[in-house]
Amino acid sequence: MNSIYRSRRFFSNLLRYQLVIFQGSKQSIHYRKGLKKDPTNKVPARLKPIDPIVESARKSFGKTIIPPELAELRFAYPEFLPSFVKEHRNPILEKVMRDDMLKRRTVIDIPEFYVGTIMAVTITDHWASGKLSKFVGICIERNGQGTFANFTLRNRVDGQGVEIRYDLYNPTIQEIQVLKLEKRLDDHLLYLRDALPKYSEFPFDLPPEPPRKAGEPVPINTIQVEMKEWPWTKKWEFKNLKGIQKLPNMPDYNYLNKWKRINELAQFDLMSQYRQHVSEDEQLPIWNQVGEHHENIRKTREIERRRKLIRKDLNA
Repeated sequence: MNSIYRSRRFFSNLLRYQLVIFQGSKQSIHYRKGLKKDPTNKVPARLKPIDPIVESARKSFGKTIIPPELAELRFAYPEFLPSFVKEHRNPILEKVMRDDMLKRRTVIDIPEFYVGTIMAVTITDHWASGKLSKFVGICIERNGQGTFANFTLRNRVDGQGVEIRYDLYNPTIQEIQVLKLEKRLDDHLLYLRDALPKYSEFPFDLPPEPPRKAGEPVPINTIQVEMKEWPWTKKWEFKNLKGIQKLPNMPDYNYLNKWKRINELAQFDLMSQYRQHVSEDEQLPIWNQVGEHHENIRKTREIERRRKLIRKDLNA
């Protein structure tokens, strides 16, 4: 009976008080409609917040709180960032997915690559000769967060454009090799579907370039592709793409409408920019975890490389 009485008393207090917590752990009581307003009433101890207030590591908004050694990881591993949609966020799920992603990276070497990088991907294929299938192409798109991260390679095979989308953490992937590491001017290269075929043709026996030295910036390819005759399959002229040449046979009003949308609307839409951004306070613990794992993997592979060299010298 005592437990029933206590539970009823607890829920009656919940119905009576509605807490609003402000910054600095200050509290105020908002009484529900129909209840007696008595300023002498205090917040019951059982209703007070028990979670500590997490203080931001930011000292000034003019400086970033992410160390320089971790800043490059934001561009090399964008799939570790959580989703921009607040309704899709789940801290527990994000933590579990990051652990799975880091475990997968201990099994297979997933190199650094960007949109515009020429890559070769080898996967297990039950119907292929040797049970392996290899595809070479240019990365035209990179999407998804967490274990849902994926990338798309494009190449022309027998005169036909072929695109294959790979899940980055798919266990059937045996090897991901970067043949030519570079960036492009745009975040995606989907417009290569309407560009001339020469921009999407890469030989399957393309030799890999020497690896990039530590601290050396990633080269940016500033090429502007030549498109086929207008109209295209999509209105690429409205997307503010820098890697497309202006065609003389395209109506000028298309460029005028694009200029209006970018200069009169997009640059002043602050809420759109805010929704597409993850705060640095949320990014900092993520990149600390990724940076620690990245350093451990680098040391482990360096030890393995030295062991192989010693074995070759002993066998020789």
